[in-house]
Amino acid sequence: MDTTIFSYFLAALGGIGISGLLAATIFVLWYYRGSRTWSFRWYQRNWHLKQLAALASLFFLAMVASYGVLRQPWAWFYLIAAFQTGTWWLRCVITSRA
Repeated sequence: MDTTIFSYFLAALGGIGISGLLAATIFVLWYYRGSRTWSFRWYQRNWHLKQLAALASLFFLAMVASYGVLRQPWAWFYLIAAFQTGTWWLRCVITSRA
C-alpha cells in the first residue's frame, strides 16, 4: 500500500498544528503583556500557557504515533518536541504546587 498521500497529509497537518499552537501562544503572551507579577492576570497567563503546553505535548505525541505507524523519520522530531514540551509542562506544574 502506498503511504505517500498519508505522509503528505501528516506533513500539512503538522505544519498547521505547529503554526496554530505558536499563534495561540503568541496571542496569550500579547493579551497578558502588561500584567504585574503575582497578580490575577499573571496567574491567568500562566494557566493558559500550561494548558497550551499540555495541548502541544498531546499533539506531538499524536504526530509521533502517526509517523511511527508509517515508519517515517519525522517521528523522532515529534518525539523530541513532545518530550521537551512535556518536561516543561511537568516542571511548571510541580513548581507551581510548591
